[in-house]
Amino acid sequence: MDVVGLGALNVDMVYEVDLASFGLEAGSERIGSYEEFKALLELLKNKGKLRAKSGGGSAANTIYALARMGFSCGYLGKVGKDEEGNFLLEGLNRVGVDTDKVKRNKKSGVCLILLGKSRDRSIIVLPNANDTLVYPELDIDYINKAEFLHMSSFLGKIPFEAQKKIAGKTKAKVSFNPGEPRARKGLKELIPILEHTFILFLSQKEVEILTGKDYKKGARVLGGYGTKVIACTLGAKGSYLLSREKELEVPPEKTEVVDTTGAGDVYTAGFLAGLLKKLSLSECAKLATRAAAQSIKGYGRDSYPNGI
Repeated sequence: MDVVGLGALNVDMVYEVDLASFGLEAGSERIGSYEEFKALLELLKNKGKLRAKSGGGSAANTIYALARMGFSCGYLGKVGKDEEGNFLLEGLNRVGVDTDKVKRNKKSGVCLILLGKSRDRSIIVLPNANDTLVYPELDIDYINKAEFLHMSSFLGKIPFEAQKKIAGKTKAKVSFNPGEPRARKGLKELIPILEHTFILFLSQKEVEILTGKDYKKGARVLGGYGTKVIACTLGAKGSYLLSREKELEVPPEKTEVVDTTGAGDVYTAGFLAGLLKKLSLSECAKLATRAAAQSIKGYGRDSYPNGI
């Protein structure tokens, strides 16, 4: 295979709302409680408009996008023994992702994405089955058949510890996207993975949270732990790349913005597609930028690029 993904699998529910009336901070992402979810869903029936329901999870979005681009992909993770679990697996299978190694237990993860009028968003996650994935459930031989292992951080301690162990054991090149909630837990938590990471994907905000420095200085700090390439997305300003040989600023592509949810994940998919095609880092970044620009033209995964 080209790429195996490892990370959370969630049902994404995108609601259009007035974020201020919900008392939510634009741009935030965090774990919610069952009680908070129940109360929010009641409010959303009256004050929100459901725009999309799709499969989600950062690594899952990246793998879905890569499969649509024509690459051979598999996935490891956990969903519930429920209708939502069927929905998540069927969505990945539809684009050719191998999900035979995905485990099932209890309820599937759910993610509420609240989209403001200015297209800002607030994300609240209920992990459910994702938090029960343990290391013995991960097939290292299966992962080693791939050129890349792409991981996004689990929020729970148990599955995240499994990711740390896998990063040190796999023969595949590790691609890693820590995400904001995990970044807020501090750099020390990530070092065991960074030491084995070939390419690190993260946002400007995440670099600043992890290092307390601007994205350029922060990228150098992160590169000091062994990561070969760092790709930092800068929103409307494009992206920034740092490797041991190069430092690049990549401009954005102007496009109509409908929903930015998952744009970073599709950027990652475009970049990995370029690496798989043996393109230069500059060409990889241009391909990633084009893919991300396509993804924000609609809601959910329907607007992800078909082919490269």
